[in-house]
Amino acid sequence: MRALVLVLLVGIASHAAADTSKLRKEDVPLQNKAAFRGKNKLCCGYPLVDDQQWALRFYWLTLESDYTDSIGTNVPKGGACAIAPNRWSEIYTKDGFFFGRIPERLACNLKLEGSGLMSDGRVVNYTGSCPFGYGTCFEQLDIGDFPFGRGAGVRPLVPFKSVAVDPKVIPIGEPLYIPEFDGLVLPDGSIHDGCVRADDTGGGIKKRKMDFFVVTYGNFRFLLDELLGVTWITPHIQAPRCEYLRDL
Repeated sequence: MRALVLVLLVGIASHAAADTSKLRKEDVPLQNKAAFRGKNKLCCGYPLVDDQQWALRFYWLTLESDYTDSIGTNVPKGGACAIAPNRWSEIYTKDGFFFGRIPERLACNLKLEGSGLMSDGRVVNYTGSCPFGYGTCFEQLDIGDFPFGRGAGVRPLVPFKSVAVDPKVIPIGEPLYIPEFDGLVLPDGSIHDGCVRADDTGGGIKKRKMDFFVVTYGNFRFLLDELLGVTWITPHIQAPRCEYLRDL
């Protein structure tokens, strides 16, 4: 067991600064790390880092219904996707089939977040760059298998349980205990048990960084208040209480 922990720590020995790009995009200033409310951080498994040395970010499902001519409150206001609502783009599948004509701001956020729900009920996923239309290709997912989008491989994203990680540091499918999430009040009033699973990856997620899947932008804004400024976390591996998330 100790050997496993040492192997995982080798790739993250150097301290990595938080990636503030997503927070800046949402006009939310990155705050100093703050102590969470009365949690025992030594209760479960083995910490991968010292107390609160892992950068926390968030991602969600982009909803086409939020991107009308008058951008609503559930759409990030700043960053690279701050595009005028009257600009439109055509998107395609990787095979060159026409997918739809949508606001360019929506196309940009679909690319950024990776998955989206269209107004007609289609769930779409980013598949990479392509030479058609907007220059980014998408595919339609089976809503029965992937109601909230798809992570790494064929892994469905699970609300408030899926996290995106660097697979060179944390294996895909690995359950993790996050003490900063234990006792967190979720938007529906339920209480998080601190357990998440590595279900996804991302081009900007390297070493000590983790994206937490929170389903909607509105949920992100809610959780910012609940987390009281915590932007650094302490992932634990081999936590018995989180084994229920391990793939069978």
